Amino acid sequence: MNIATFAASLIATIKALWVDGSPFAGVTALWPTDESGKYVIQAEGIRLAFTNHGGALANLWINDTNGNEIDIVLGFDHAKDYLSYGGNTYLGGAIGRYAGVISGASFQLDGAKYNVSTNGNGGAALNGGERGWGQLSFDIVSHTENTITFVVFDREGKSGFPGTAASCLTHTVLPYEWRIAYGVTPSRTSSAMPINLSHQVFWNLDGFAANSTKTIANHTLHLPFSGLRLETDQDGIPTGDIKGNKLGSKYDFWSATRPLGRGLNNVDGEENGYNDAFLISRSQPWDKDTHPVATLASPHSGITVDLYTDEEALHMLTWNEPHGAITLKQGQGETEAPQYAGVSLQMQDWTDAINRPEWQRGRKIFWAPDRIYTSYSKFKFSVK
Repeated sequence: MNIATFAASLIATIKALWVDGSPFAGVTALWPTDESGKYVIQAEGIRLAFTNHGGALANLWINDTNGNEIDIVLGFDHAKDYLSYGGNTYLGGAIGRYAGVISGASFQLDGAKYNVSTNGNGGAALNGGERGWGQLSFDIVSHTENTITFVVFDREGKSGFPGTAASCLTHTVLPYEWRIAYGVTPSRTSSAMPINLSHQVFWNLDGFAANSTKTIANHTLHLPFSGLRLETDQDGIPTGDIKGNKLGSKYDFWSATRPLGRGLNNVDGEENGYNDAFLISRSQPWDKDTHPVATLASPHSGITVDLYTDEEALHMLTWNEPHGAITLKQGQGETEAPQYAGVSLQMQDWTDAINRPEWQRGRKIFWAPDRIYTSYSKFKFSVK
């Protein structure tokens, strides 16, 4: 370690502690970035690049059926671009400390009412409110060739939530595989606090190749355990009811593998895409390592990704932004991204369960110091 690196580390630590931040800020300064300000991990057949702004995945490269390395996620070329982007604040990043909706931007816990900042439709808090984790700068405690661990100290009261969430988010790559492991230790509270984490990545398995449609309309999806979804109102807030995904409907991905394009328009021809919480109905216990809850594939690139998780809901969100809301990266053609440029499959618990005690999700969303929150997911890739 040279003197300049040590000095930068020491200064970062002092600054962080002065503002009641993370004690690991100094450690972050020890890990070098590439020329685009990103942290790269890699293994056989796969390469990922992250930024510590929201722990966002900026690039995921994999070889297509022709042996060409393509970048199959939406993101930005340089880490600094995430700071200046005024659109989706969760793009590519971790979602916390509460993924999904909190209706009324408030909740009751142990007789006390907690208010979270409103940033969603219908007066709701979305993905942790205005100070959700997509707005935070993460610290890094470990970075090797094939793994990186981010830490987040979400302090009590700063986001309206009780307690401090001391969190580790570890990303590991193995040959043609990306694994995510979350761990949160509740502290500075004697009672429970809500935790529901996820990660928002918008996939386009064609990598926006010049001879592709540049949308996910021709991608196919199979959700074998998701015959049910949460009913929502016009603002996307759960009503409390559970709906069946009727056979042959736009929500029927459980009975067979189906193309996404058929559901991007409703019966009146209005373009509306997907923004829905599909429930994962598996018999207990299940083997999270051998039974994927989702399979996304592209016949154009020949790439298939299987998602395995121990979570019990999957929020499917298509890129519903208008044409040109984001510019594709240099390796993707640097053109304007079209509507439906990608699809995000976000593993999490039932959205707004914090305000739906009748769902009986208490032990899945409220965590006290006597229980450490953990969550595990993996994306396994194959190429035909």
